[in-house]
Order: sequence, then C-alpha cells, then structure tokens
Amino acid sequence: MKPIHVLLAALISVTLHAAAPQYPIHRPPCPVTLDGEIASDPAWAAIPAMMGFSVLGGGYSHTKQTVAQLCADDDALYLAVTCEEPDAAALKPQVRDGGDTWGEDSLEIFLQPLPNAQVYQLGITSSGARGGFTGDPDPMGFQAATRIAADQYTVEARFPYTLIKGRPEGTWRGNICRNIFTTLSPGDKFTSWAPLERQFLEPDNFACLSFTLTTLTRAEADQITEQLNAVYRDTLSRLVSEAAAMGAQYADTLREARTDETYGRRARRLSRQWRGIARINRKTQTASILDMRKALMMLQTLNDESYEVKYKYLIKKLLSEAKR
Repeated sequence: MKPIHVLLAALISVTLHAAAPQYPIHRPPCPVTLDGEIASDPAWAAIPAMMGFSVLGGGYSHTKQTVAQLCADDDALYLAVTCEEPDAAALKPQVRDGGDTWGEDSLEIFLQPLPNAQVYQLGITSSGARGGFTGDPDPMGFQAATRIAADQYTVEARFPYTLIKGRPEGTWRGNICRNIFTTLSPGDKFTSWAPLERQFLEPDNFACLSFTLTTLTRAEADQITEQLNAVYRDTLSRLVSEAAAMGAQYADTLREARTDETYGRRARRLSRQWRGIARINRKTQTASILDMRKALMMLQTLNDESYEVKYKYLIKKLLSEAKR
C-alpha cells in the first residue's frame, strides 16, 4: 500500500502538457445580479463550472480549491468564482481600486480576444478592489462584487467588451488565476485553472473560450460541467479508492477497541470516518466532487490518529495480558 505522503502527492501529479482546457461561453438564462452571491443566483445555475485548479509547475492543488464560471451577453463577459478559504476570518484586504491587487488574496483574469494579440490582465481582491495591468485596461472600466463567508469568498465581475477590445464571437484564449497569501491552513500560493509552468502570463497555455451564446437548461449545464471536469473526477476517484483501501489496515483494531475505556470513543469516531470514505468510494461516479475532496482533505489527520490509536491500544492490550 502506498505511504500516505505518496497518496496525497498523487493529487498534484497531473501532467502540464495535456491539451488546453476548452470552455463554452453561454448566455445566462436571466440577467446576472452582480452582488457576490453566486449560489442563489439563478443566472449561474445554468452555467457550466470549471474545477480543479493547478499549482504553478505542477498538477492539481489539493487545498484551497477554486470553482469558476463564465457567461456572456451582447455587451459583456461575466465571471463567477468561489474560492475555498478555511482561513476566511483572517483575510485582511487592504488594497484599493487601482492598486496592486496581485499583492494580497485575489484573482487575476487574463483575456486574449484575438489570436497572438494583446493579452489583458485584470485583478480583483477578496474585498472587490479592482486592478488593471498587462494591456493597461482601466480598472474603473469593469464592475466587481465579492462576499467573504465562513470558509470561502466569492467574486462576481462584469467585463464590457469595449474594455478589452473584443467581440463575443469565435474563440478567445484566457485563464483565471488565484493568489493565496492567507496561509494559517496549508495551501498553495499560486494556482490557476489552465495549468501553467512558471508564471501566470503564459498565453500559449491559456484555455480556449468558445462563444456560442446559446442558453442552457440546468441539466444541460450540469452535463457539460461533468464533461469539463472528467479528468479531475477520475483523479479524485482513484485517490478515494486508495484511501478506502488504506482504512482496511485499521478496521479490525478499531472495531476491537470500541469498548475500551481509554480509546473507545476515539476508535468509534475513527471507524465512522473510515466508513464514510468507504461509502463515497462505492459511488465515486455519482458522488459530488466536493464530497470526494473533503474525504481526501481529512485523510492525513485521519491516518495519523488511527495509527496512534491502533498501536497505543495494542500496546495497552499487550501489557494487560502480560500481567495475567
């Protein structure tokens, strides 16, 4: 069986040289309400979501993941991003509009409307401060709204085509990147949707954004979301399967220790957690990506505590039997 560090490291072992992500730009079923509230906005319910952001020079980030959506109408491109952030209470945004948004927790959006032409770089902090850098787009020329919650922050933005000299047709290149400076919990500092090698400004590695401007039903959007994230799901499914197998080495001892006055309570809790991973493993093709990620995020702590309880209980049992 693979050691725990090897299993977790596998989450970031995806090759950088896969084909560039492809994302279809659809029209929202109703106008977007630009207030930073994504989950309850019906405009985003029928828009495909891209998941599985990667670390610079590596594969999938296994902490502080990000979910992004794009849609468009005749006048502007819209963005919605949900940033996992267990340290949300520690966010201390200070940058204001026009400042160096890349210097604190923020997003950087790169858009290239024409092939091999100007790239436009736009920044938005966790508090909604706006910046414009490469291509010199006016930071006051687009709208942004954010919300900071208990374990995440969300970003919505509207980019008029006039700001970036583009038209809603054909295929653009683009990327969505994230800067993470609040690190009470472990996390990768720089992540991006389309995998990059050394820096955010790598147009050759950007995703392809294809404008269709048709309206989807929620079911159609969900189907496209599954297609977009199939490789990420397969990666998580494989790791959940290996995690479930890992729990087998503790199952018998934890079951035996359930009635022990010293370790019983912990043994029962740990057994429940391993059974939870086993349940997810039995339905990885239908389980939510979020549930699989949660299972993997707890794996290091679960393994460490299970190892401790198993061997402390066995030592206690051995000493007790020696006294008889």
